[in-house]
Amino acid sequence: MSAGRFGRLALIGGLACTVALVCWPSSVIFADKWADTVNLGYTHGWLILGICAALIWRSRREVAAARSQRPARAFVLLAAAILGWLVCYRASVETVELPLVPAIFWLAVAAALGWAVARVLVFPAAFFYFAVPIWDPGPLRFVTLQAVHGMLRLTGPPAAFAGDIIKIPNGTFVIEEGCSGIHYMIVGLAVAALYGELERDPWRVRLRQLALIAVLAAIANWIRVYTVIEAGYLSNMQSYLVRVSHYGFGWCVFAVALIVFFWLAPSPRRGPSGGSGDSAEPARGAAPARAAEAASWRGQPLRPDLLGFAGVVTLMVTLPLMSALARLATPAPTDALPAAVSADPPPHWRVLARSGTSDWSPRFPGADLMRRVAFADAAGHTIEVLTVIYQVQRDGAELVGESSSLLGDQLQPRAEGLINTRAGRFREIEVADRKQTRSLLWWRYEVAGRALVSPPVEQLWYGANALFRRAPAQLSALYIACGDDCADARGVLSEFVAGGGVH
Repeated sequence: MSAGRFGRLALIGGLACTVALVCWPSSVIFADKWADTVNLGYTHGWLILGICAALIWRSRREVAAARSQRPARAFVLLAAAILGWLVCYRASVETVELPLVPAIFWLAVAAALGWAVARVLVFPAAFFYFAVPIWDPGPLRFVTLQAVHGMLRLTGPPAAFAGDIIKIPNGTFVIEEGCSGIHYMIVGLAVAALYGELERDPWRVRLRQLALIAVLAAIANWIRVYTVIEAGYLSNMQSYLVRVSHYGFGWCVFAVALIVFFWLAPSPRRGPSGGSGDSAEPARGAAPARAAEAASWRGQPLRPDLLGFAGVVTLMVTLPLMSALARLATPAPTDALPAAVSADPPPHWRVLARSGTSDWSPRFPGADLMRRVAFADAAGHTIEVLTVIYQVQRDGAELVGESSSLLGDQLQPRAEGLINTRAGRFREIEVADRKQTRSLLWWRYEVAGRALVSPPVEQLWYGANALFRRAPAQLSALYIACGDDCADARGVLSEFVAGGGVH
């Protein structure tokens, strides 16, 4: 049986489909982000996916020519990546879960078809990261604010900056995530990376191309934001750019930046004007060599590839299946609830009839138990104790997630640190309400019998324990008003937890 150039492409397509199915929760996130026509940050995702497929098709001769060498470490790395993905999925750590998907695909190719084939697909697999929704707009938004601030100081109108808000004499603008220019930056970097790959430029030239488009994309976004503000000022906020949308206008400005990029992009093929001076002969001479190698290996047998493919698919399916079956076989934990329901006060404290009268409004949707009890002592101190338990965490019902909040909507953090007490460690947050009244919050997690004071550690520890069983997760938090001195309030909390105020 002959592998040819299309047999391996079919196997690679099968591996891609298997990864998409095994990592189905991540695939759903990708599809939702790519179809999000409100935030628009990743609507280029489907195009990136199509380009990745086209790049693999473009490399079909090299794929067919590559020798089949499948070392055992490729299977080990693939198994580790799948287990890591499972941990992050159970822990809802999307910033690690999503980037693992293209890495799993690449390792699956290496394990099934060999490292030589995987090396050919390094760029298509890496190019997919331009569609992975993990890009942080924060730094770009900060730089945009600083740049627009400087431009307005030079040209006017007078503007006052307060965080992400820009106030001009006749209007107010908010620099949101979409105004950071992250979409233009991602697309620009993808264009530059693809340009360098299609031209087969040396890596140092590609880095210069990426740096050039990054600068141009940032400047284009600054011009967009600055122009919208000027248009709002000159038209008394009646300009089309202000009233309707400036998103399309931004793409027009970005198109000009792309034209400038293709004019200035350094490339060995542009000669001395390209500023590179690198010779293009190795790239041009490599094609005949690759074609000759492809011809010499076009008839290699397909059976080893099929065996590798079958082994990899079995591995990718078996690990998640074993995890799911083990979790189903483990009874849901129920013994955590009775202990947490207890509201016995420590010595010299009494339970108040009412609780939750402060501005503290924590949110933990879907919790199996969320109990809030207020205690008071003879000196007039009041402490509110919150207990939250999830027998099994899931998307939208978890201790650490987008919908969960320990502080709620009314409190803002001012300082944070760790506190060591006789009852163990707590994380302390000094908070202030809208009237700038200060309070203290002490909290800690308990996952699978271990106390934790870091949200990322809690998530990963929970994910690791939730691989093969349904592990409970608990949050204990204490709230006290500072009054005149938070040091006194800290001492009251220490005595309270030392007396057994937290179970």
